[in-house]
Amino acid sequence: MTRAGFRSLLSDPIGCDRPILVDVGTSSLTAVRAVARPDLRRQLLAQPVMETLALSSGDCARLGSDCVRAGFLFEGADPESETFLDAYGVEWLRVDGVATPVRHPLEGATLAQIVKHPRPEWPTLVQVPEKDARDRIIIADAPCPGMLDMSFALRNAWGCLEDMTGNWQNISALLDWSLETIVEAYERMLGALPFVPDIVVYGDDLGFQQSMFISEVDFRTFVRPRMRTLFSRLRRLTDASLCFHSCGAIRPIVSDLCDLGIDLINFDGDARGMVCTEVRREVPRGLIFHGCSNLVALGRAVRDGNLASVAVLATEIIESMPVIAAPMDNMYSARDVEDARMGASFLRQLAPDDLAAISRLGPVRSIVEHGVSRAQTAEFSDLTGEAPACVAASSHGELDHFSSADAERSEMRTQTLQ
Repeated sequence: MTRAGFRSLLSDPIGCDRPILVDVGTSSLTAVRAVARPDLRRQLLAQPVMETLALSSGDCARLGSDCVRAGFLFEGADPESETFLDAYGVEWLRVDGVATPVRHPLEGATLAQIVKHPRPEWPTLVQVPEKDARDRIIIADAPCPGMLDMSFALRNAWGCLEDMTGNWQNISALLDWSLETIVEAYERMLGALPFVPDIVVYGDDLGFQQSMFISEVDFRTFVRPRMRTLFSRLRRLTDASLCFHSCGAIRPIVSDLCDLGIDLINFDGDARGMVCTEVRREVPRGLIFHGCSNLVALGRAVRDGNLASVAVLATEIIESMPVIAAPMDNMYSARDVEDARMGASFLRQLAPDDLAAISRLGPVRSIVEHGVSRAQTAEFSDLTGEAPACVAASSHGELDHFSSADAERSEMRTQTLQ
């Protein structure tokens, strides 16, 4: 399944007459973290704080993905250093390979200081799919954190929450600064791509596992109006489908998010109240679920030959259609990476007739056994760590703009990172 398969999913999302699409190893939603495969780490990363790897189109295919990555390539911090500073001035501490913010540049800042906070410098290289992979689904990675994520990192989450209840001018200024910074990031990234991607990712974590970070009232007062503005401006930048991501228990605002006109949603199906099949009943039928069921757990069950778990997890994916199957988060361990690949291999064994049968009847033992047997005996190639292709910035620090008609000519400017 390639870009044509995704277009078919958009135009006719109902039904089981096509294989399930899979996304593994591309954006920050499904990527491999450097801590999972340190042997593949390069100086340029797909996401500098989570330290996700910018896998080539070939390596994404080796993971069983129908999708490939496009997006900024970031200079990584020294992997031996315990702390590092990001482009926004936030200091991060590494603990067991995971970064936590420990110093916030706008903590205690006045209104004037918030407004005047300097914008970040954007990367000067943008990953593009290799020429032989441009028939695959192109996902433009999020070039920066979302509005609430960015505001929490800059001011400290508690400071933002206090502002929402006691200083609306400060939180409004901070969210407005974040909004304009995000739009600038997408303008730079999308303007550098030699073609229109199929999907653009926007992520903003709005909840814990058990509840939301902020109240529904505060979301609708401070965040939703700006999110509507942001999505409207993104729509003017690209015709790509918009994939919204949030972790946490966001069930109370799912309908609000749908009203903003998103095309795909990526949420944590393990969070409180976020069971995929239940959420499916409350959202537009054409909304595509991305990575909302646990592909890693599915692959682990396939590897272990646990037919009962395979049946439950596969049925959840099928009953949640239209879907793009994916890991529920970027991957921290080599085992998770291999299990995601095994899950993708299992789904590859399901023909449209199999999907229709499971959708109509529930798990069918013969179909599950056949898929598990075929996936367990499949041969996989290891990831090569080959460098991704990229386009470079101009000498003025502005990313060069391309139209779709320039795609072939842009090959003359495509570099391979050594």
